[in-house]
Amino acid sequence: MEIESNSSTEKNHFKLWSELELHEFGDKFVIRSVQFPDQGFSIARSDGTFHKLHGEVNLESASKVYTVFGVAGSIRLLAGTYILVITSCKEVGTYLGYPVFRVMSMKFLSCNEGLKNLTNQQKKDEAYFQTLLRIVEETPGLYYSYETDITLNLQRRYKMADGWMSKPIWKQADPRFVWNRNILEELIENKVDEFIVPLLQGNILSMCHSDTCIYVFIFSFSVLI
Repeated sequence: MEIESNSSTEKNHFKLWSELELHEFGDKFVIRSVQFPDQGFSIARSDGTFHKLHGEVNLESASKVYTVFGVAGSIRLLAGTYILVITSCKEVGTYLGYPVFRVMSMKFLSCNEGLKNLTNQQKKDEAYFQTLLRIVEETPGLYYSYETDITLNLQRRYKMADGWMSKPIWKQADPRFVWNRNILEELIENKVDEFIVPLLQGNILSMCHSDTCIYVFIFSFSVLI
């Protein structure tokens, strides 16, 4: 897929929140937009339930505050829910004028207070699953955009109906090529569309001559199961 800078004819297009605050409390995590602080949601650390924020929320008692760059999914294991967030990223090129980013690091947030109620065997199983989550955190070659879908080639994009780019990016994407599609379901059900980041796995090559650079993405078709 050849990627080069080009102005889009679609003016009203959906955008993800590109910079988020993660507030950590003893009983919950709160994720909200930096630009629009009333836009966000909380996740209970006891059972992983989601609650949308309603207006300004007092977050002064948070024990820790981080900057994150998107939510990549959630998964339920024996002891509870784990939320995958992007903790660092790097802009690596553009697609039709929209910036494309590579995931540099990710982290699972643990909402697993049910661990104390597990049997010894279940605790061993949970510990094994957690080692697999750490492998997921280190997955290389993941790319995304805050402003457009990058799963479709130009021919398919031009065939899409008017208003297609006004839909949430996870709806724009071809699910066959979304690496984290199987861990987006709970986020989609909770309608936190502006935070959901579809990821593609592959490589990016740049070919430069003088002041002109063309970026070529080579995507694999792997999907996180």
